[in-house]
Formats: sequence, structure tokens, C-alpha cells
Amino acid sequence: MSRALTAVGALLVLCLLILGLAVYLGRDEDNVAVDNLLAEDITRAIGTAEERGEDVDLGRIANFEWDELLVAERDVTRAQLSRELGRPWKGELEFRTGELLIFLRDGAVTRFADYRGEGRFEGVERPFARFDRDAAVFRVRDLVIRPRTPPS
Repeated sequence: MSRALTAVGALLVLCLLILGLAVYLGRDEDNVAVDNLLAEDITRAIGTAEERGEDVDLGRIANFEWDELLVAERDVTRAQLSRELGRPWKGELEFRTGELLIFLRDGAVTRFADYRGEGRFEGVERPFARFDRDAAVFRVRDLVIRPRTPPS
């Protein structure tokens, strides 16, 4: 009887080790989630820019280390993003509501947000537009969001 219990115990331990290994090897720890707070801040700034009489300066709103902004139209695919970035896109794309605003530092993604408002981007290249940090300033008139200066 003790041999049978030992065999069952050993089999159980082996099954748990296999399960643990499968979970460890199948994880996606490199995936990056949308920065919800940043998305809300940007959407709010765009939504109130006209009434405030101010442009939307993403360099001030996104106050972390980044040197380039990539604006991607709403329907771009993971493959298109990977090609544009020159590396695999690790961001989650399930719940996009608008353009993606991808903040880069030395070509690597630092954070990204999606625009969640009713406005529309015009005057930006499709499907991607790039802006240096200093040029990532947008003017909003009648819910039309345009770069203050042409993209780089």
C-alpha cells in the first residue's frame, strides 16, 4: 500500500512540475499594456484644447523619457507595427478606440496610449506619422487634430 501511495505522490509531483514548466515557458512577460492614465490625459487635453485656446503639447503631457512619437492609425495590424518599428510589436491591441500614440526612446517603445475621443487626426501621414518630441504639438479646431508643424 505504501508503494502505491509513494508512486501516486511521485506522479502528482511530476505533473505539477510539468504544469509549472508549461506556464513558465508559455508566458508573455514582454507584452506591454496600453497606459490608460496617459490615454485619458491625452484624450482630455485634446477634448478641452479648443476651449482653453491652447495647443496640445505631448512633450508636456507625457512627462517621461521619450524622443519620438509614432502616430498609428486605428486599424494598423501587429505585423504593420512590427515592420514600422523594425522589431516585434509587444503591445496589447485588443481594445483600441482610436489612433495609437507610441512613445519611443532610441527606437524602443517606452509607453503607448490610444486616443479615445471623438476628434479625428488630419494632416498626418497614413498609416504612420513620426514626430520628434519637440514637434509633437497638435492644434485642435472643431474636433480636427492637426500637427502644428508637419511630421518629420
